[in-house]
Amino acid sequence: MLKLDLHIHSQYSDDAEGTPEEIIKNLKKKGLNGMALTDHNTTKGAVKAEKLSTKEFIVIPGVEISTADGHMIALNIREDIPRKLSVEETVELIIEKGGTPIVPHLYRNMSGIKKEKLLRIINKISAIEVFNGCSVPQSNLKTSKIAEKYKLGGTGGSDSHVPEYTGLAYTTFKTTELKLESIISDIENKKTWGMGKTLPLSYRRDRMIKSINQYVHRGFKKI
Repeated sequence: MLKLDLHIHSQYSDDAEGTPEEIIKNLKKKGLNGMALTDHNTTKGAVKAEKLSTKEFIVIPGVEISTADGHMIALNIREDIPRKLSVEETVELIIEKGGTPIVPHLYRNMSGIKKEKLLRIINKISAIEVFNGCSVPQSNLKTSKIAEKYKLGGTGGSDSHVPEYTGLAYTTFKTTELKLESIISDIENKKTWGMGKTLPLSYRRDRMIKSINQYVHRGFKKI
């Protein structure tokens, strides 16, 4: 069984730190087989990080896009997708570019797309993030039930913005082939699930405070 953290931010996100090399080193120590780098609205770091893939550790290029309705993750994407489009338009663009759309932290107040928007794209996605390391357990449980109800696959990711806590949450795969096409195939065929540990309360508290401060400094504009 393969384990990959499919939701990670690096120094290429405005609100995160750590190089791809530092993140990979930490994930290897924790016994993970790979990761997806999903910085906010940029694939710059992900494209560079993909070159660090080896036979023992895979890096999937990705991005977390700020749609008009909340955040959306795109995997197997190497070019930026415009912000502030509707969630429907964003998913269409992801698929058009050969990517795989995943709905992260569905119920998060500031950045989740919420169930109403999910139902508008339900027939165009294969998976939602059922375990987010920065979400409270009750929220992850609620999202898992949504995935089961609508027969979707699940993913997991730490959503960490520092290297230290990457890998605490992850996605499990049926395939044992550490190849991009096999990884994506498992996701699109709904053969994956998310699990792991919730990141420490102190980290989540500090992240929330930092996010609020940055929101104010941006002139009350979401990331």
